[in-house]
Amino acid sequence: MRSDRSKFMAKIGAAVSFLTRFRRAQQARQTSGNLHPFNMASLEEELTCSVCRDIFSQAPPLPCGHSFCPACIREAWSNPSEGKGRFTCPQCQEEHGEVLCDCCPPESDDSPAPLAVKTCLRCEVSLCAEHLQPHLERPAFSTHLLVDPLGDLSQRRCPIHTEIFRYYCADERAYLCGDCLLEGAHVQHKVKALRKVEEDLKVILQTLLGKAQEKLKDGERILKEHENIDSSMADSLKVDNTQVERMGSDLQVQVKNLVVALREITKRERQHVIERVHEDCLKVKEDLSQTLGIEHYLASLLAETDPFLLVWAFQSDDTKLLADLNCPLFTPDPISVDRKHILEDVESKYREFITATLRCLSDLKRELLTSPLTLDTNTAHPLLSISDDLRSVKRVTTRLPCAAHLERFDHWPQVLTAQTFSSGTHYWELQTEGFWDIGICYRSIGRKGKEGNAFGNNKMSWSLTQQHDRKLAAWHNRRKTRLTNQMTGNRVAVAVDYGAGTITFSEVGPSSNLTHLHTFSTTFSQPVCLGFGLYKAELNSSISIVKV
Repeated sequence: MRSDRSKFMAKIGAAVSFLTRFRRAQQARQTSGNLHPFNMASLEEELTCSVCRDIFSQAPPLPCGHSFCPACIREAWSNPSEGKGRFTCPQCQEEHGEVLCDCCPPESDDSPAPLAVKTCLRCEVSLCAEHLQPHLERPAFSTHLLVDPLGDLSQRRCPIHTEIFRYYCADERAYLCGDCLLEGAHVQHKVKALRKVEEDLKVILQTLLGKAQEKLKDGERILKEHENIDSSMADSLKVDNTQVERMGSDLQVQVKNLVVALREITKRERQHVIERVHEDCLKVKEDLSQTLGIEHYLASLLAETDPFLLVWAFQSDDTKLLADLNCPLFTPDPISVDRKHILEDVESKYREFITATLRCLSDLKRELLTSPLTLDTNTAHPLLSISDDLRSVKRVTTRLPCAAHLERFDHWPQVLTAQTFSSGTHYWELQTEGFWDIGICYRSIGRKGKEGNAFGNNKMSWSLTQQHDRKLAAWHNRRKTRLTNQMTGNRVAVAVDYGAGTITFSEVGPSSNLTHLHTFSTTFSQPVCLGFGLYKAELNSSISIVKV
């Protein structure tokens, strides 16, 4: 017993220095104002002895979690009734230590008593492995209740009759001994033997354990799904960032081109003005040169001293001379910058810039709204050939070998995508050929048989169909809407706004511009997926999911 207590006190001493340092650290934090008063009050309670209510300098905790002064522990354990290596917490009365065999001789320094492995509640003794054998082997002991070693049976005794509790009253939630049962106070109550209560309770606990395990599995599944979503979202954000960066670069190029174009417009207009000024100056200089020649000619005539020559020279050139002198000098028109022309050019370039910017935004929008799609081979009809990358389907004339599957279409040559969508806005582009049917449907659409399982022939699907004559029709719940316009190309865009309940089909033009074909409006009640139907093999019918 002394050795057990020495070991226990050694454990207590090992905790003293840690708790003392912890208390000093907390006091330092309180002094600096970093510790909230409520937390300090809680710490004060933790460092208060539950027996003497003093704040201890050493705080050894018991296995039950309560702490006491070493002196209080020694005093509590000095009670002669304590023994057999058992030590009781003064506060909660939980026992700690080891239980010795009651059937073995008392321990001595030379031969310590063996430890008990079980306690018999019927015999009220703790037994070592050797003395336990009769209870395990003899039929007379088969009804005895064996539990883990107990050092103190006082809490299992009836305080009135001092007998061991053997029954339990469910109505009063009370333990009963045999005499309590004989007194008749519980005759009308639901009373069972503790062993039977144990069996019933374990059945309940087993059920609860199963529910807890199922809940854990569900939680792990949900966590895994959300972790996968988190991972896919991270990858998606990387792609989105790349797309946004690319759009930013494209816009910068467009802005740069606009600035260059505007500079070119102003430069061109300035050059035009300069050229006009130069032309006008040349014309004025020509007039000045001609007038200067006339001036020199007239001056030479005035200097002539021979009357005959003077008259002859003047009369020979007088008509032209008078005409040249009477001709007015060239006067250039006022030159000003043609701002209207500049503004028209600037406006034209700006419209081109806006068009290019909107095209960038439209391309980015389509890319951001495009959700990854792959075809579910388990749903594909045997007359459909799926590509290795699960993004293309082609109609074939010979049935392909396919394993039987509950989700496979067995009449209509149709296939569904593996992904479903229950929120958000989504966009896809499809390359088509031949006689095709593109549908949006619930995953619960029928797969077996002919009746009502084709896309658009039920309440669970909406489809756009191009027939062999390239005429288009929209289908839902067996109602056909003929479309007046025809496609000029082979690329179809599908946009689904789950919250708004809209399905929009458009044709994608050569410059990625969209031409509206048809829009369905509904209220979705289930997750939706994309579906393809290829009904004519001779037209080389096929559909491919395009990477936008």
